[in-house]
Amino acid sequence: MATPGQVFDFEVNDSSLLGLFHKIDSFTDVGQGGIIGIFILMVVGGVLFLMMKGFGNERALSVTMLVVSILGFLLRFMGLIGDIVFYICLILLVLGIAFLIKDSEKYE
Repeated sequence: MATPGQVFDFEVNDSSLLGLFHKIDSFTDVGQGGIIGIFILMVVGGVLFLMMKGFGNERALSVTMLVVSILGFLLRFMGLIGDIVFYICLILLVLGIAFLIKDSEKYE
């Protein structure tokens, strides 16, 4: 319970890692959900794109879209991203699969 004058409630009831993530996420919650899940998606997507850029931009983008969308599904099941971000991940999944199919037609 917060004492008078205390802005954040630092009391952790769930000592698991997911409980800790939810507590940290609640500090940045402004009504639409926190930003820790979005930050995880951006960091993983950015690093993966920069790592894969040596294979060409289109290939790197399609693989990054696919991996970020799968990670978005997992983060949604953990409750770290909101519905709008989840729908964006669904769109990225469709676009990533479309780019991979388009890229695979070159080799047939």
